[in-house]
Amino acid sequence: MIEHRNYAYLLEDVIKNNFTYAWDQEELWEIAKTKKVIKYKMKDVKHWVYNQCWSKKDCYMSIFQVFQEPHKFPEHNERIKNADLKYPLIVMEDKYDKYGRILDGNHRFAKMIKENKRIIPIVYFTKKELDKLKIKL
Repeated sequence: MIEHRNYAYLLEDVIKNNFTYAWDQEELWEIAKTKKVIKYKMKDVKHWVYNQCWSKKDCYMSIFQVFQEPHKFPEHNERIKNADLKYPLIVMEDKYDKYGRILDGNHRFAKMIKENKRIIPIVYFTKKELDKLKIKL
């Protein structure tokens, strides 16, 4: 497995240990700067708190789990505390969720929850757009 903070992976690929492709976060952000920021209502996407979004060895956790047992996940709590909310979330199309799912920004989303934000700024990418940006590893 490639350990590199500049890559974004799908969690289902991480779970399957399938590291055949990823997205370069720097490239995603450069493209995101050219896209319209969309505002979601927190009440519409608060269910994202239950999505498994992080992994550590063979442990897959959600924001909810980190909130419930902060002593088990000090590194995520620190990253949530330090998350910079001036950047929107990068959200990708998801056939099971009309709002999509977070590809980049779970720590920012967690901080928005803690700060009781009502509006969530996102930049939305379709599956077709992301397929063009995949990096073969």
